[in-house]
Amino acid sequence: MIFRSCGAEVIPITKLNPLRSIETDLCPILLLPTLAKVFESIVGRWFLDIILPTIDPNRFGALRCRSTIHALVSILHQWCSTLDAGGSVRAAFVDFAKAFDRVDHNFG
Repeated sequence: MIFRSCGAEVIPITKLNPLRSIETDLCPILLLPTLAKVFESIVGRWFLDIILPTIDPNRFGALRCRSTIHALVSILHQWCSTLDAGGSVRAAFVDFAKAFDRVDHNFG
């Protein structure tokens, strides 16, 4: 069974086997045409070139050639520079590893 929506093909994939309920046990997967993916890539690069100068240089997430390692090196450099200048550094570390798992998703 294939549905069309906004130029994409929507294919329902079953979450459970065997299928018990159509309303809850199907996950819609969108298959975009290749041309749409290429166009999205071109527009994305063009848009990023325009907004990149306005993005904070201390932002490391979701940007090409910037990673968690870059963020750690940057923060360590800032801390060491501050300590070398005679300042003090305060840091708080919070572990959010399982925070999303503790949220009650059955609120309906």
